[in-house]
This record gives sequence, structure tokens and C-alpha cells, in this order.
Amino acid sequence: MFQGVNFLRVIEVCTLGILTGFLYYDVGNNISYTGLSQRVGLYFFSTTLWTFTRMYPAVGFSHNWFSLSQVELKRRPSSLGPIVLGRLLVVLGLESLWPMVYVLVCYPFAGVFGSIKIVILVGLFLLLNNLCYISLGSVLGVYSKRVPQGMIASTIFSQTSLVAAGFYTTLPPALDWIRYISPFYWTFRGILKSCFKWNDTLECIKGSSEVGANQCFLEYHPAIDQYKERGLHVATYNDASSDSISLEFVALVLLLTILNFLIYAKAWVTCKRFEKQPDPEDVQERRHALPVLKTDTGTQPLSNHSTHTNQ
Repeated sequence: MFQGVNFLRVIEVCTLGILTGFLYYDVGNNISYTGLSQRVGLYFFSTTLWTFTRMYPAVGFSHNWFSLSQVELKRRPSSLGPIVLGRLLVVLGLESLWPMVYVLVCYPFAGVFGSIKIVILVGLFLLLNNLCYISLGSVLGVYSKRVPQGMIASTIFSQTSLVAAGFYTTLPPALDWIRYISPFYWTFRGILKSCFKWNDTLECIKGSSEVGANQCFLEYHPAIDQYKERGLHVATYNDASSDSISLEFVALVLLLTILNFLIYAKAWVTCKRFEKQPDPEDVQERRHALPVLKTDTGTQPLSNHSTHTNQ
């Protein structure tokens, strides 16, 4: 069964990679202003694809997983750690490979396979983004009483994080903090930093004397200025932060850790609630230990209340 599922998943991911590659065919070799916009569109589409693809299924799967796990947690509370850790390892093992497969299939068709380092970095960012949104769907599935409620919450959270990424518009100052809890923001920012450098050039009508008559530095493109206004500092001269991607990786790992901790916290609270509930076996033993009252209809346990009444 697992071999069949994996084979179908390979077909799914490779087909998506081929279709996306042909949709953005050879945009990496287009060094015009239009080519830059198309490359940004490719990176944005790739990030969006690995945001929603596995998040919604995770809501239903995690809701069912937690419902089944409660039976084991009630019977053996000591199994809390292995149950939660086992789920995390299964998710990491089954979902970590596919974003990298997608990148290796798609990006050669798109003409952005010039540097294997960039391809690996893009794949790692998509991998972390995928795991973060799977974890988000899992959290909402575990905390929701019903699957439809988790689906609605997933749509609200995911769309909000998408808008907060800075691709569409600039957020009001009062809502600017939302971007920092958006995995999409950190992923998209990390990909742009990995793929664009300040000394990259584009074809233009009136170029710079430093790079050629018909060449302009990438940082003068209007799209780059818009991203700077929205908190995406990319391809900026004399700005070390526009070349460093360490913060983006740390932020994604931290968000992934927090989301999985919330799943553990829910399971821990459930275990504590079970510990406070009386054990059915103890209740049964107490019922057998009560005095027995013989009546015409048979025998029945005698409660403390009835004992005092008879006296």
C-alpha cells in the first residue's frame, strides 16, 4: 500500500514540476525587466504551492490521529512522549523530500538551474515552509472539535499569512507585526535573498557606465523598491542583511518548533484531564465492596445513604 501511495505522490509532484517549468519556461535566461517579474512570479507560485498543498489534508488527518491517540493516552499516560514524537518523525520523513523533488524537476525547465547552491537553498526554504503549514493544519485539527471548524480556521490563518508576506500590499503599521509570525513571509524573503544579489544586472534602455550602456543594476528595478518598502530587503548595495539568510532559516525553524509544541501541549493537557478522572476499575471495585441488601427481588449494592436511612 505504501509503495502505491509513494508512487502516486512521485507522479503528482513531478507533474506539477513539469507543468510549472513549462509555464515559466526559460525565464531565468530572460534578463529584461519583464524576465525579472516572471522569475519573481515563479518563486511566489512555488511558495504558494507548498503552502496549501498539504495543509488542508493535515487538518483532517491530525484530528483523526488525536481522536485515536486519546484512547492510548487514557490507558497509558506515559506514552505521551512517544506518541507525539512518533507523529513528528513520520511527518518529517514523509514530507521533507517532495519540495526538493519539485525544485529539481521544475527549475531546469525554467532556466534557473545555473547554481546548484541556489536550487538547494530554494528547496530547503520550500521544505521548511511546507512543514510549517502542515504543522499549522495539524494544530488547528487537534484543537478543533470538528474537522470543518479546523478547515475554516486554516483558511483564515493561511490567507492572512499570505497577505502579510508583502507581495500584494504594504500592511498598516498597526498590523505590521503579523508578518513576523508568517512562515510564508520568511520563506519568500529567504528565496528572494538567495536568488537575487545587488550586483545582478538587467537589460535597460539607459544603463550604467559601470556595467555597460544597456545594463542596469538589479536594485534599481521598481519591484525591488516596492519590496524594500514592505520589509523585504533584497539586492541592496552595502546592506549585509540583504545577502544573509540565517535569520530566515532560524525564524522558520522556530515557528515549526512552536507549532509542534502546541500539539504536545494539547496532548499533555488531555493526559492531565484523564488523570483527574476516576479509574473505571476502581469504581467497580468500590461498588463490589459496598454492603449487599437482600430483597424479594434479589440483591443489590447498598449505598451509604441507604444504610443511614435504614438505621
